Parts: sequence; C-alpha cells; structure tokens
Amino acid sequence: MTSTSALTTHPIEPWTPPDLDLAQVLDKLRAWQPFDGSAFLDDVETLLEGAPAPDHVDDFSERLRGYSMQLVDIALAHAPHDPTAGRLLAQARAVLSEDIPCEFWPAVGLLRRLALALDELHEHLVDTRCVREAA
Repeated sequence: MTSTSALTTHPIEPWTPPDLDLAQVLDKLRAWQPFDGSAFLDDVETLLEGAPAPDHVDDFSERLRGYSMQLVDIALAHAPHDPTAGRLLAQARAVLSEDIPCEFWPAVGLLRRLALALDELHEHLVDTRCVREAA
C-alpha cells in the first residue's frame, strides 16, 4: 500500500546559466598564468642574497605582487580554514598594504620583507601540498 503523501512532488525551476560576458571570461582565461615556483624562488633569492639593480625595483615589486595574488588565491582555494595560512596571509597583506618608498634602499627593504612573507606562505603551501615544490 502506497501513501500519496510520500510521493508529493515539488516544482523545480529549470536551471538558467548566469549572465556572463563570455568575452570577458575568455580574456581572463587567456591572461591567466600558472604559478611559477622556480621564478618565484629565483626572485626571492635575488632579493634576500643581494639587491636588484635600481632600475629593476619596480619590476620586482610588480612580480612580487603578482606572486602574492596567486599564492593568496591558492591558499584560499585549498586551505580556507587553515589558521597558519590565515596568519601568513595577514602578514603578507600587511606588507602589501605599504607603499613602495621612492628611495632605493628603503624600497629594497620593503621588497625583502614582502619576499620573506611570501616565501613563508609558499613553504607552508608546499608543506600542506597545495603547491608543488619547485625544482
């Protein structure tokens, strides 16, 4: 004996895709660059073992900011509730919020602090298998 109340149907609305500009999505896909751990570690090594040429400070700043965005995205995607990752993200964001000084050595000092913060985050992401260790 079957009860009709157990077979009550609920109307389901058909799925509609979100309103996206596909050209914008395609542009973002084309602009995407995978995280290059080797290049990141090379830049960190350059900053921590010496100093870039004065005319390359802006290049290093731009690259470190790019690495930071990638590492933040990786950390948030793979370990959103990891307290260590959260602490390391906060450290990196604190340094990122500072303006790059106009003078060479203060700018190098800020870049070194950012490189250290990002390197710690990178090491943690390697330890937690969110990224591969660079060769």
